[in-house]
Amino acid sequence: MSGQPAKLAAPLDFESIFGGPLQESTRRTDAQIASRLKIANTKLVHYPNVDAVVERLRPSSPIFCFDPAELRKNALRFQSFPGRVLYAVKCNPHPFILETLYNVGIRDFDVASIKEVELIESLFGKSAGMFFNNPAKTRSAIRDASSKFGIRFYTIDHASELKKLLDEAKRDSDLVVAVRLSNSSPDARYALSKKFGAHPEEAIELLRAVQRAGIRTGLSFHVGSQCLAPDAFTEALQTCRQVIRRASVPISVLNVGGGFPAPYPGDDPVILDHYFASTIFGYQALQLPPGCLLFCEPGRALVATAASVVTQVLLRKDRAVYLNDGVFGSLQELRHPKEKRPVRLIRPGRGAATRLGAFRAYGPTCDSDDVLGAPIVLPEDVAEGDWIEIGMMGAYSLAMQTQFNGLSVDQIVAVDNLTQINS
Repeated sequence: MSGQPAKLAAPLDFESIFGGPLQESTRRTDAQIASRLKIANTKLVHYPNVDAVVERLRPSSPIFCFDPAELRKNALRFQSFPGRVLYAVKCNPHPFILETLYNVGIRDFDVASIKEVELIESLFGKSAGMFFNNPAKTRSAIRDASSKFGIRFYTIDHASELKKLLDEAKRDSDLVVAVRLSNSSPDARYALSKKFGAHPEEAIELLRAVQRAGIRTGLSFHVGSQCLAPDAFTEALQTCRQVIRRASVPISVLNVGGGFPAPYPGDDPVILDHYFASTIFGYQALQLPPGCLLFCEPGRALVATAASVVTQVLLRKDRAVYLNDGVFGSLQELRHPKEKRPVRLIRPGRGAATRLGAFRAYGPTCDSDDVLGAPIVLPEDVAEGDWIEIGMMGAYSLAMQTQFNGLSVDQIVAVDNLTQINS
């Protein structure tokens, strides 16, 4: 290919490339979608509340409880975001979650593997948009995503990943490649730029390389998971402004990533509207052309408060309780000492002590690392056989559990009213 940049086609037609309203010939009917969802087993048994789950089932294995109303409420909050919302499938890929979000209007998905691509395709077909934002993909995944599933949006952070895309993806005029910019915030619990992201000088060269290849350019970043500072988005966008100005290439898409926080005990984040306002302020300062599309890819903020895990006490040893779920199960995130969740004891038909105390919580496996990083507060008379509800467990729970020692959450239900537990 010559050193001259290829001429780009007309501005992006978002609806035809990335999903949304489609032509009648390609749009799936509601009946077709419902049929696929039934195959995916998204229909769960409903209970009025978590107490009813325990009362009726008396479970000896952990149970995961979804609240679709809470999930819908969280999704509606993102209607205030001034762009397109992509749900990060990795956060919780259960079909019930995906169906509920889809039905409330979130029709676009951030996918990180070909398995996630296949999942979204099996549920929604071409009526959903998919964005392959993992910056390190296999060649076969790129090939299949492009040729079999028609994905036209990819993210890179290194020249070798761009080469893979040029080799394996269909290089039509609708292909968009976003360069992920390295960015981190001290106010984020998990700094993601340690693994991914190009430094500004590298990002400038990558943007120019994408343009030289005749592909539409985009820019993305991620401030870090569970970010407690809205200004982090404004600061990241200021860096984007410098990179875009110096690269001097047209930007078709700007993706501000995730990082929107959940209201975990002790974190007390400000409302999402402050994050959206910071994004708007930073985005407007970029003065990008009207055709540039703005994306975000929330996960935690959408699903965290929409699920609880019901565990049972297997054993009490002084100031320690042994639960039937742990960090090798759905409580993986709770190995971090700053990750705290609201908890309450459930003891059907019997009261509990009013005096509370802190207990070390161990999981059920034979591994000594199966212990929560922070103590949990329970009634002082907590005993073997009691059930404990751990709230705000919708994010990075089911998705990260293992089968270690043959133990895992194997029952999932829906509840009509997931009472928010006091911290």
